[in-house]
This record gives sequence, structure tokens and C-alpha cells, in this order.
Amino acid sequence: MKKALLILIGAFVSVSMFAAGAKEAPPTGPVTIEYWHINSATFGEKAVVNSVNRFQELKPNIKVVHRFQQGSYGGLLQNLQTAMAAGNPPAMAQIGYNNLLFAMHELPHTPIGNFSKEDPQYSAFINGFIPGLADLGKDAKGVQHAVPYALSVPVLYYNADLFKAAGLDPDKPPVTWEELRKAAKQIRDRTGEYGVGLQISTSNNWLPQTLIESNGGRFLDEKGEIGVSRPEVVEAYAFWQQLAVVDKSLPVVTDAEQEQAFLAGRLGMYVKTSASMANFIRQAKFTLRTAVVPGWAGKQKRIAVGGNALFIFGKDAAQQRAAYEFIKFLTSKEGQTIWVLDTGYLPVAAGVADDPNYLKEYFDRNPLTKAALAQLPHSVPWMPFPGPRGQQAEQVLIEAREAILGGAPVQPTLITATERLKALLR
Repeated sequence: MKKALLILIGAFVSVSMFAAGAKEAPPTGPVTIEYWHINSATFGEKAVVNSVNRFQELKPNIKVVHRFQQGSYGGLLQNLQTAMAAGNPPAMAQIGYNNLLFAMHELPHTPIGNFSKEDPQYSAFINGFIPGLADLGKDAKGVQHAVPYALSVPVLYYNADLFKAAGLDPDKPPVTWEELRKAAKQIRDRTGEYGVGLQISTSNNWLPQTLIESNGGRFLDEKGEIGVSRPEVVEAYAFWQQLAVVDKSLPVVTDAEQEQAFLAGRLGMYVKTSASMANFIRQAKFTLRTAVVPGWAGKQKRIAVGGNALFIFGKDAAQQRAAYEFIKFLTSKEGQTIWVLDTGYLPVAAGVADDPNYLKEYFDRNPLTKAALAQLPHSVPWMPFPGPRGQQAEQVLIEAREAILGGAPVQPTLITATERLKALLR
């Protein structure tokens, strides 16, 4: 796997936060824990239910109550902070990779590494990840605060039937963003349906990062300087605006509405997380195909890796240990098999994709997954905004994107966003 994927933490973290760890043996009496996640009925809930049910077969003394949180990772984080303020946090939760630094610095938790001395299987557990991947959950001092659970990349999903209706060759999906624009306009002009959708969120800027970094831009550069109004970023957002405002081939709606349009055959192409693949395969009534995300002509692709890590937030020692046991299961070969089969996320467990007892057959018989796997060599970390105002910084960019897709002038909008970010992050 691309080495850059494994360096999510080091550049920004200088202070480590430690919380008290459990000092007890694994729970022997009944323990109930809450697990907070972002997996809705169309985005992995089945995998959560199946994982919980299987774990409770293996550990009947641990009852897991799972709670879906609205608003993706940003919504979960807000709810988590509210629960903490009330003194009632869940035992464990998913934290998006873009929020790792905030969680490590600002949220009281029990680092996974605290269990290294009391669990004789700890080394085997950490070494069970794809080599180096567990480093995603470490800080600059090497403390294992969390472990990776979900791993995704954006994929170009497309409707081969709409391609044919528009006079496009479904065996030749667009390779560059300019080719995508032409194909989207052709679909719009010849079929009356929208040509393309790009995944958006009300709480993060995951997909825009791929669009921008592949064009040579950065939200934050290597020195921590804000790059939002630089030419490469302006160009990427201007391209997005042209799809919506000039060509009218991209619908300016919510992401849920884009997804509904795609599954209804009203959207020709959709750049969205690979984690939606299982749901799309189940629900699509047309010939569904996948391809790698387009790139900018003559430029190196940089694909932001999405997903989440698992943190322990429980205050009670027995709950902390029970949560640790559940995390070990979720990231095991068996747990990852359940997770991948019912979502489309990529596995984090070493060897599971090639193991005939687990996921080998799945990857062999599902050619649609090849587009996701092919992009890992171009993967880069999902960029977090540092500091306690990181979530506010995300919202500044979200508001800028919404204004631009609504027709606001691109460069002035991004200059204003830059000034707001400077005030927040200084």
C-alpha cells in the first residue's frame, strides 16, 4: 500500500493525551456497551447488525447496543461532545480520519495501547493489520490511541445503459476530468438526464480534497499555510461550478438526492465512496459499472482515503475492556469479512483479501471492486484541520462550496474563505 497513506498523524501532532486505562481482566459478568456509528440502512447498517450478532455469539457476556448517528462523522462528533459534557459518553465510537487529531487532543478517551500490558494477544492484534496501517491511530510519540476500521476511496460509478443511450461507449469511461465533463454534457443533451454527481457532505470535504490535490492544490500545504485561494484550488472549484451552472449536467441537490437519482437511472455518473458499492450492486436496476476516478491531464493523482478509526470513550473500566474486545473482533479477519461483504469498504486486516476462508472469493467474483483496489497506489491521508476549531474550518469550506455551486464567483468566494480560515486557525 502506498506509504503516504500511513503518515496521517506526524506533521500536526506535538502533544499526546493519555487517559486512564483499564487494569482488569476481560469481563466475565454481563457488560453492556454502546457503539456509535454512521452506518444507515443504505450505508452499512446490515454489516453493523451482523457484526454485533456474531460477536455476541462469541462473547455472550458482552451486550453491544449500536446507535446510528445522523450527519456523518461531523454529526457523530457533535453528539459525542454533547454526551461527554453530560457525563454519559458511549463506550466506543467511529471517528472519521479527518477528525483523528481532534479526538486525540481534545476528547477524553482510553488509548488502545493501554491494553498492551494486560492482553497477551495485543501484539498479534496490532500486527494483524495490513503492515503499517495501524499507524493511522498513533500520535507523533507512537501512542496507539485508536485503530483503523473502515478504509475507502472514491470510485466512478456509471450507468452503462445511459452511456449507450447518449451515444457513449460504456467500455471507455472518462479518464480525465475534461473527458468526464464532455460525457456528462452529452448525457444531459441527448437523454435529458443529469450527467454526473460528485459526493458532498454537510460535515467534511473528503471528495473535494481528491479533486483539488490531484490538480496540484492543497487546503493546507506542508508548512501549514492555507492554500484555499491558490490557482489550482480555484481551477478545481471553477470546474465543479461549470458542471452545475454552465452545462447544467450536475444537479445542485443533497448527496442523498444524488444517490436516489443515480439508483433511479436519472444520473449517468456518480463519483462516490467505494463504501457504497454493496448497496449500489443490490439496488441498481441498470448495468452498473465502475472505473477509477478521473485525473487532471498531465498531473499526478492524489486520492484521499476515507473511513474511520475506533476509539474507546467509556468511563467504566469494565466497559473499556469490553469495548476493546469488540474492537478486536471488528478488525479481525472474520469481522472484516462481515464488514466488507455488506459495505464495499476495503479491508484493513492483513491477508484477508487473499484468504479463501474469508474474502478471496468475494474479490475474485466482483470485478467492480477492481476500480477501488487500483487506486490505493495513489492514496494520500484524509487531511484534518488541526486544533480545536478544525470542525469550524471544515464548515467554512462547505459554505464556500455551496455558494460556488449556487453561482457565486469562485475566486472572491475562496479569498473570503481563506481569510475566515486564517482567523480560525491562527
